[in-house]
Amino acid sequence: MDSQTKENLKGLPLPELEARILAMGHPAFRARQLYRWMYKERESDFQKMTDLSKQFRQHLEEQFTLPKIEVSETHPSDDGTVKYLVRLPDGQQVESVFIPTEGRATLCVSTQVGCKMACTFCATGYQKFVRDLKAWEIVDQLLSVPHPRPVTNIVLMGMGEPFDNYEEVMKALKLFNDPMGLKIGKRHITVSTVGITDKIQDFIDASLGKLAISLHGTTDEQRSHIMPINAKFPLKELMDTCRSLRFRGTERVTFEYILIKDFNDSDEDAHRLIKLVHDIPSKINLLAYNENPFVDFKRPSEDRVLRFQNILLKHHLTSTYRRSRGRDVAAACGQLRIEAENRLKRQAWERLKSVQVSANL
Repeated sequence: MDSQTKENLKGLPLPELEARILAMGHPAFRARQLYRWMYKERESDFQKMTDLSKQFRQHLEEQFTLPKIEVSETHPSDDGTVKYLVRLPDGQQVESVFIPTEGRATLCVSTQVGCKMACTFCATGYQKFVRDLKAWEIVDQLLSVPHPRPVTNIVLMGMGEPFDNYEEVMKALKLFNDPMGLKIGKRHITVSTVGITDKIQDFIDASLGKLAISLHGTTDEQRSHIMPINAKFPLKELMDTCRSLRFRGTERVTFEYILIKDFNDSDEDAHRLIKLVHDIPSKINLLAYNENPFVDFKRPSEDRVLRFQNILLKHHLTSTYRRSRGRDVAAACGQLRIEAENRLKRQAWERLKSVQVSANL
């Protein structure tokens, strides 16, 4: 059986893996051993799983595969951030980012190749949607990429809209959470959505991670200008959904708010934001716009950001200012993939010109 016809075992939850192993005629505990090798030991070679019998390893080799994503480019930043362009088995590429801070190491992962949301401030929004990532491809950004130190936190804030790939994202979260495998608890996982309201309560009920909502505007006019999804899920519907969420314990919504110079960073915007969220268990995560060459938006001054934050704090809102990391390594989401594709196009054009010149000699 060649590799293209073998079944991929990565991404299967343990009960499904046990069913596959039982169907092979092996006891179910072998599946738990295999699961540990795949996720705790992060091994993709059956023959290196030394506590499995030789016969079992051979059967696995004959029927199944454990594919890996590959790092095609690594871009380390002066601040310790590392941005990776990773190649999937079909040749498509996505980005993931390692972000070290004091006491934690966060990995930002992608969930789609391209994105349907077309947010005008985002480099990924200018790339056509190609496909969803499978659960194993989401998880493999942790398993197969050589990060500088062990990852403690996962954020699904890379390329793509997680709730537009809901089923595979939820499978991936279960794999991240699993105490027999990666053991990254829900308090250390954050999933960011543009506000697909019909999935939000389901996500809260699943209790697999924390919710972050990309807000970025305080009026429908503002938000629709930069986020076309607002036409389908307008601001009032989004905020009403957040207001009616049934949380467990002390959970709350994180509202992500990117400050764009002379667009949504005024004192008036800060006061409108206060009114929007005042009765929702929440915190506001402020970010200054990370400029990129594909979009004509500008980053506000540090003083402007701090003044905006101070207004929120004076009204007793929990507000953090997350300073941009990796700005020297094309850190804007999707930018690295665009640059890589443009580079390949230039190289192909140069080769074509070289062939044409040779033909004319």
